[in-house]
Amino acid sequence: MTQPSIILSDVNARQSVFHRRAFLLGGGIAAGIAALGGRLGYLQLVENARYAKLSTSNQFNFRLVPPPRGLITDRNGAILATNRPNFRLLYARQKDQDPETVISTLAAYVPMDEARQQRILKDLGNAPRNTPVAIMEDITWEQFSAVSIRGTELPGVTADMGEVRVYPHGGAFAHVIGYVAKVNKEDITETGPNAESIMLHPGFRIGRQGLEKALDLELRGRPGAQKVEVDARGRQVRLAPGGDVPATPGKEVQLSLDMDLQLRGLELFGEESGAAVLMDCRSGDILAMVSAPSFDANRFVRGLSGAEYKALAEYDHKPLFNKALTATYPPGSTFKTLV
Repeated sequence: MTQPSIILSDVNARQSVFHRRAFLLGGGIAAGIAALGGRLGYLQLVENARYAKLSTSNQFNFRLVPPPRGLITDRNGAILATNRPNFRLLYARQKDQDPETVISTLAAYVPMDEARQQRILKDLGNAPRNTPVAIMEDITWEQFSAVSIRGTELPGVTADMGEVRVYPHGGAFAHVIGYVAKVNKEDITETGPNAESIMLHPGFRIGRQGLEKALDLELRGRPGAQKVEVDARGRQVRLAPGGDVPATPGKEVQLSLDMDLQLRGLELFGEESGAAVLMDCRSGDILAMVSAPSFDANRFVRGLSGAEYKALAEYDHKPLFNKALTATYPPGSTFKTLV
């Protein structure tokens, strides 16, 4: 039986092909390792400052802080509209969390009827995730404490202190000054001041009627920012020391009205319906502009229930109607001289 013959030339050819392929493969691996090492060196050495900054921005965030709204005073400096501290509850809807369960648990510590709970759930559904929604304003210190010490039972709920608009004289200047209220979807625009992100803050208010609306941009001020540490999901972990940007208060507005004359005019009308305007004939300053009966603007800041608003709107003396500016009256005796 014949043995297979080994041809040396074939062996040498196969070895040559193997060596060539091994050399090419090794060269490719070496080139890849060199490219990877070069890229790592570039990122860690050349781009170190940039990625350190990005890392810090992932760890820390800035939360907008509404500015104090500008004061409104009368001709003598008496305060007609100011701000006061306000204890409130905020809730930010988070991933893998049932808001209905959280709100139901919260109702055991602060009074909330079923209708209010459903309204809060509707607001949460319309708000972006991790954006806080105001659940309740003007809570008592006892309610504030009860929620604060039960943070583990109420994930996403925070009790904090902000500022709320207050009108010291109630309804005496309601038709002139107007009031502020929460921002709704119709108020937000794509450009201009109403496109700023502060409009989405639960503590921000804009003017709705009167001077609060006419001078809204001057009274707003400029928002500040609070530096906070956040986790990987963007949730606040703790406050970060330093780095806060203070808010700029709104402009103070002084009116020509006289507080004493305005209060006296409203007192004279009592429960009767009518209007009175008093002017300084030398300068043309309006000293009093009374529309009676009036309404308490502070109730509109907190938010009226449907029944409360209906009672005001259906009252036959029309307290929501500004009779000094929008009503039409026949000419009186002073018109006889013109005739």
